[in-house]
Amino acid sequence: MKFVIVKKMTRLLMVISAAIICLQADAQVNMGARFNKLTHDFGKIPEESGTVYTIFSFKNITSEPIHIVNIETSCGCTKPIYSKDTIMPGDSGHIKAVYETWGRDGDFYKNLFVHFNKEAYYQPLSIRGYVVPQANLSKRPAEFTTTYSNLAFTTTIAHFPDLLNSQKQTTKLKVYNYMGYPINILEIKSKPEFVTVDYGDGLIGVEDTLTITITIDGTKMTQFGDQMLPVALVTDDPGSEVKNIFVRANLKEDFSKLSGKELKNAPRIAITPPGTISLGKHSAGEKFSHTLKIENTGKKDLEIRKIIPSCSCISFTIGKQVLKAGESTNLVLTIDTVNQIKADLIKHVTLLTNDPAKQELNLKITLTVTN
Repeated sequence: MKFVIVKKMTRLLMVISAAIICLQADAQVNMGARFNKLTHDFGKIPEESGTVYTIFSFKNITSEPIHIVNIETSCGCTKPIYSKDTIMPGDSGHIKAVYETWGRDGDFYKNLFVHFNKEAYYQPLSIRGYVVPQANLSKRPAEFTTTYSNLAFTTTIAHFPDLLNSQKQTTKLKVYNYMGYPINILEIKSKPEFVTVDYGDGLIGVEDTLTITITIDGTKMTQFGDQMLPVALVTDDPGSEVKNIFVRANLKEDFSKLSGKELKNAPRIAITPPGTISLGKHSAGEKFSHTLKIENTGKKDLEIRKIIPSCSCISFTIGKQVLKAGESTNLVLTIDTVNQIKADLIKHVTLLTNDPAKQELNLKITLTVTN
């Protein structure tokens, strides 16, 4: 009884909060773009729809170009797709709001907060509706949090965050059949050669579970760093025959067997200037570069295996990726502030190397984007 009362109170608070936000989202506050609508009601949607979407159109009613800087959403289940192009006076733009229905039965009210290149052009939008739960979905055990057509998974990502290139690792995930008929896993497709998948006889009975065992062999992998690898499960499920799961592995080199002498002669990376890279203030829309010096202060060849920016706004060039003892090269980072919010920003660039002490070197970048 206590659970029922708390659940009802929680739903009431959600409705009240949604109503307050609704009053804001239903008002045209943008002084630079006129929208064709500010809210959209999907009505009743079957959960098996997977995704639904609506289009919000707007027109530039100013005498100057405008563009969308960013769109925030109140939930990761809502995805905005929009053009980053400049909208000239009198021209129109579009925002596609996509809502994911799987595992989200019941009422929903979500917000999209549209930020243009001027604060006065800010506009909240909203979507709402009711997701009709798929048959038998309510019977699934709580651990099966991810629905995929007519099956529910504990997870669809087999994660190996610390995989050494000298070892194999194994993990398990479970799948639950909440439909009224048996479903079989028939075969595996699109699987990397260093990944094995064991699903037993493949039969998942009605309201029954199956354990899938995934093993990854780091000794057969050649690419270091974090990587997401797709694995396709082919089933006889009429709702969706192919179920894509993923193997996420962060491969690292095993330096544990190096002798003291080998460690002493190992490559060593040095960055100049050291520490946080402070780039100061830059105007929105500005594109600029910053140069770092990379030096091998060790005795064996230093390999810069991979350079990974945390943002598509950062590109780079590097003189050479293999440095002999005492050699150096320049890493040139180019930062494009177009579509970046006006604020104090923190970005990162990760270098993967064969330096035993710094095989994952994270460079922190700070900058301020102004008007």
